[in-house]
Amino acid sequence: MEIISVNEENKNDVAEFLKEVSLIGDINEEALMNGEFVYDKQIIGTLSFEEFNDNALIRYFIFRQSITDDLIMELFEKIVNKAKKKAVKHLIAIVVKKEARIIFKHIGFYEIENNDVYIDEVNLNDTKFKNAVVLKYDIA
Repeated sequence: MEIISVNEENKNDVAEFLKEVSLIGDINEEALMNGEFVYDKQIIGTLSFEEFNDNALIRYFIFRQSITDDLIMELFEKIVNKAKKKAVKHLIAIVVKKEARIIFKHIGFYEIENNDVYIDEVNLNDTKFKNAVVLKYDIA
């Protein structure tokens, strides 16, 4: 398995993967281009972020099969390096599934209050994500 940066040449393949394995309708191209994907004869999964000033929201963390903890850590390190180059200071993840929460906490994310989190200028508590947990990772 190898980790590959999303670029102009492969972005359509990654977008097709996202549509195939998830319920995502519209693909955010900025977030897509800030991504990395795991490849092993086919796309196994992807991780990407969308920038908001010096913060970034994890947008796509989607896999068709399990991968090792080491591969998750390597993938995350690549995302952190990409975010650093864009002067991002914090990564934010809005997590619904308990399994994802465990993975993000293992990587180094910690819980924050969701009262100060907004999606399209609407407080998180007033959206379909009101029961989600908001996690934050500080980039050194």
